[in-house]
Amino acid sequence: MATSTHPYAKELEIATLAVKRASILTKKLSDSIVTLQQSGTLTKDDKSPVTVGDFASQAIVNHAIKLNFPNDEIVGEEDSQDLQDSPLTSQILDLINQVQQETSEYDDKIGKLSNLKEITTSIDFGDSQGGSTGRFWALDPIDGTKGFLRGDQFAVCLALIENGKVVLGVIGCPNLPQIIHSNDKHEGIVGGLYSAVKGVGSYYSALFTKGFTPLDQQQKISMKSTSNPSELKVVEGVEKGHSSHSTQAQIKQILGITTPAINLDSQVKYCVLASGQSDIYLRLPVSDTYREKIWDHAAGNILIYESGGQVGDIEGNPLNFGTGRTLQSKGVIAGNKQVFDSVIKAVQQVL
Repeated sequence: MATSTHPYAKELEIATLAVKRASILTKKLSDSIVTLQQSGTLTKDDKSPVTVGDFASQAIVNHAIKLNFPNDEIVGEEDSQDLQDSPLTSQILDLINQVQQETSEYDDKIGKLSNLKEITTSIDFGDSQGGSTGRFWALDPIDGTKGFLRGDQFAVCLALIENGKVVLGVIGCPNLPQIIHSNDKHEGIVGGLYSAVKGVGSYYSALFTKGFTPLDQQQKISMKSTSNPSELKVVEGVEKGHSSHSTQAQIKQILGITTPAINLDSQVKYCVLASGQSDIYLRLPVSDTYREKIWDHAAGNILIYESGGQVGDIEGNPLNFGTGRTLQSKGVIAGNKQVFDSVIKAVQQVL
C-alpha cells in the first residue's frame, strides 16, 4: 500500500499538526518550570504549570479535531469545570496565543483559538464516554506529569479508535533523544514524533520540523525480534507507584535478563520499544481494583502492533479500547513477538 494514499491520510495530517503545536507549547512550559525551580521561584509541589499545560494542550488538539471531523467524539483527560474563576486562565490564553503565532502556517488546517470561551468549549469536547461502536479520539494532553515537571520525559498522545479498535496513533515526545542506549547514554536529535496507521506501519520523524511530513518521507521503524536473554532490554516507568519494581526484578530473573532497565516516564516507553531500542515493557497492576485509562495506552498500542510487536494484559489478552474511558483488564505487557509468550508465562509465575 502506498504510504501517500493510505486510509486515514487526512486524520494523520490533522493529528500530526495538532500534536506538534501542543508539543511546542508543553516543551516551552516544561523548560520554564525547570528554570523557575532552579531559581527557587517555583516549589516542587506546585502543580499549576501542569494544569496550564494540560488545559492548553487539550484545547489545541480538541479544536483541531472538531474543526476537521465535527462528528467525531473525544475522550480527553481534562474538564474545564476545574478552571472556573481560576487565575490560570489568562496564562493559558497567553500560551495558546504565543504558540499559534509561532505556528501560524498551521491555522488553515487546524484553526486557532481566540478567546477563553472558545478554549473552555474546546476543552470540554473531551467528555465522550468512548465505547465499542463508532469513532472517537483518545487524548492525553500531557502524559508523564512527573517527567514534565522535572524537565524529563513526557508526551502528547493522540489516538483514533473505531469500533473499539485503535486505527491511528500519534505521539509527540519533546525531550526524547532519537537513540537511547541506557539511562545515561543517548544520542541524536532531541524531540521525536512517532506515528502509526493500521495496516501501514509505524514511523519516526523529528518533532520540531515545520509542517507535516508524509509517511513515505518518514523513517519506518520496527521492533527487534530477539529472544536471547543477554540481548533483551526492558523499559520501565520511573515512578514506583505505577508498577512494582521488585516484582519486575523477579520477572527479569526468570527470563534471564541482566541488562539494566531503561527508566522513562509516559508513553515514550512505547516509542523506544517500537523503534527497536528495547524489547519488553512491563506495567504490572498496582492493586486489584486499579484500571488503566485508555488515553494512557491507545496511541502506544498501535505503535507496537504496527512495528511488529504484541501488547496484552497480564493474561496476554489484547487490550480492549471499547469498554469506556478505562481498560477493563489488569496491567499492560508489551514485547517483541519472539519473547511475548515467555514474558506472559514469567508474569503469571510471579503474580
